[in-house]
This record gives sequence, C-alpha cells and structure tokens, in this order.
Amino acid sequence: MNEPRARWTVSRLKLGSELMRRLSLSGKSLPWGIPIVAETAALGRSIAFAWAIGPEELGRAMILALTVRLVEMVSDLGVDRLLLQAPDGNEVKFQSALQGVAVLRGLVGGVVLLALAPLLAMTFQDGPNASTYAVLALIPVFRGFAHLDFKRAERRFSYLRMAWAEGGATLAMLVALGPALWIFQDHRAMSAVLVAHAVAFLALTHLVASRPYRVQMCFRFLRRTWTFGAPLIFNAGLMFLTFYADRLIVARAFDWDVLALYGVVLQLAMLPAQIVGRAAGSLVLPRFRIALASKTLTQVWPQTLAVHVALAACMVFGFALIAPSIIEIVYGEDLRPEFGLALAFACAAGFRILRTPFSQLAIAVGRTSDPGRANLVRAMAILPASVFAMAGFPLIAIAAAAALGEAGATLRAFFLAVETRRPCISQEVLA
Repeated sequence: MNEPRARWTVSRLKLGSELMRRLSLSGKSLPWGIPIVAETAALGRSIAFAWAIGPEELGRAMILALTVRLVEMVSDLGVDRLLLQAPDGNEVKFQSALQGVAVLRGLVGGVVLLALAPLLAMTFQDGPNASTYAVLALIPVFRGFAHLDFKRAERRFSYLRMAWAEGGATLAMLVALGPALWIFQDHRAMSAVLVAHAVAFLALTHLVASRPYRVQMCFRFLRRTWTFGAPLIFNAGLMFLTFYADRLIVARAFDWDVLALYGVVLQLAMLPAQIVGRAAGSLVLPRFRIALASKTLTQVWPQTLAVHVALAACMVFGFALIAPSIIEIVYGEDLRPEFGLALAFACAAGFRILRTPFSQLAIAVGRTSDPGRANLVRAMAILPASVFAMAGFPLIAIAAAAALGEAGATLRAFFLAVETRRPCISQEVLA
C-alpha cells in the first residue's frame, strides 16, 4: 500500500521540479524579451514618425533622440553594471550610494543639456530650436532618481522587476506616441514621447522595488564608482562616435531626407546588436561573475562565444537578404536602401554582436578600460567616413568604413580577451 503512495509522491516531486525548471527558463527569457520589445518599440516609433510627419521631420526627430542618447552615454559610469559585478552589490549601503551617484549624474546631465540647448539649436540650419532641446533636459533628471532595486534583483537571475520597469516604460512611450504626434505634428513630438518614457520609468522602478529608496552621497563610493566607470565613459564617448557621429556627418553633408534613409537602415541593422548587448548585461555578466568566483570560466566561455558567433552569422546573412524589402514595405519606397548599403550595415552589426562577450568578460574581471581600447579602433573609421562624405561619395562608402571599423575593434577585443583569460585559466588549473 505504501509503495504506490511513494511512487506517486516521487512523481509529484519530479513534476514540481520540472515545473520550477521551466519557470526558471521562462524567467531567463525576459532579458531577451524586454530588449526585443524596447528596440522594436523604438523602431515602431520611427515608423510612426515617418508616416505621420514625413522623412524630413523624421530626420529632425532623430537628432533629438540622438542628443538624449549622447548625454546618457557620455555620463554613464556603469552604475547598473557595478551593482551586478561587485561582490558587495547586494548590501543596502552600497545600493544607496550608487543611487546617490545616479542622482548626481542625472542632475549634471540635465544642467549640461539645458546649457547646451542654444548651441545645439545653431548646429543645424532649420533644425530643432533651443526650447525643444531644453525640454530634453528633463529626461536625465527623471532617470537619475530611478530606484535601482530592479537591477539588484538581476544578481539572482530574477528579471520580473526589470520587465515591469523597462517594459512598462516602453508601453507608456507607445501610448504617448499618438497624442504627441496629434498635438505637435512635427519633430517636437519626439521630445514629448521621450519625456513620457522617462517619467514612466522613474515611477515604475519605485513601484516594483522591495527596499525603501535611500540616497547616500559618499565620497568613498563616488571614487570607487569613478574608478570603475571612468573607462566606461571613455568607451561610451567612442561608441557615440562610432554609432552616432556618422549620422551627424550625413546630416551635414546631405539633406534631411538622406539622413532619414541612413538613420532608418542603421537603426534597423543595429537593433539586433542592441538587443544582444542589453541581454548580455543581464545574463552573461552575472554568469561570468559566478564563473570567476567558482573558477569555471574555461567551461562557460566557449559556450558563450559560440552562441554569439551564431547570432552574428545569422545577422549578417539575414539582414542583407531581407532588410531592403522589409524597409520598403514598412517605410515606403523612398526609404528602400540599396543591397550594398544593407550588406555593409549587416557586417557592422555582426561584428558588434561578436564583440559583446569580450566586453562583458572585461567588465566582469574589472578591466573596464578594455572595451574602450577596442572601440578606439572603431572610432578611427570616422576619419575616412568624414572624408568620403565631404568628397561626395555615396552612402555605401560611409557604411563600408563603419563595417571595417567594427571588424578592427572586434579583432582588438579578441586579443585583449586572450590577456584577460590567461590568468583565469592559470588559477583554474591550480585550483
């Protein structure tokens, strides 16, 4: 009589274990799902702008989004990554100090953007005016007061709070899109949409937090964050040059319609790379941290690299083949790119995807200067791109320069990773 009951109990335990395993896998799918939703929403936003206000106004709107991204990148001390990477990242005092750094960063970014608004308005003839740029100063301020508890949860591979915060903010942006376009009917709608996203993100991070919100201004923690994040700021500046400066080059050398074409193809090509990069920050970085602590990096690294090689290959072949037709269907015939332009951007994005695990490994071991050293090679491609633009070369020449730069940066990252892994392998052998 007891044997059937025992078998039933064991079966129930196995079923429960399988259910928990599937739930765990489902939870780990969120770091992929949320970036996909966010980047797809950004793509949908540009599509809505293209149809509602036309390619010329879309080009101006892209400059506004570009400005916000620039301020975020050049002030990024990697607070979220330090929270994931640090051994004491789960402590209340540490989190409060990082939230203090985030507040300081947001206030400085807002003041700088407000002060630069008149200069930015003079950069492009018939571009956005100073008041439109000034509104953007609200965005870093709002984001600076966000609660970091949703990032702390990622240390335990728990991503539900991240999904609510980032996914909810994306939904708020989409909801605001229609009213903003109806009210402004030009590029100023972009400012309204971006502010709505920042406000929603701020509110949701506090809503999903389990800890009370505390801010601590501590010079010791500020210095520690600066030591960790200063190389990331350098790298962010280089990434801006590599990812966004070519749009500025196109904007100065061509007209707003050509900028819209270039920006659409570039955005669509880099969308998978952005998704992979954001997912890696939530999945790969904590995994590397644990592997380094348990001395199992030699087991984890080949699997991680193989996945990114496969993703990069799929990106190159898939985008080059289908992107021109998809862009024509979605955006219209005027924004259909040539095959050569699509192929060049596909290669650039593929090399960036391939570089992702190298960057995450460098951050995991605290070598935060390595991504910047690699991207320095990519930044050099801005020089030939500028020359090509001033000489009146077609867009494909500028895109080809970008692809070659990404290839050089990935090769540099590979050699830096060899230096990084060598002591780790030695420690594992001796363990």
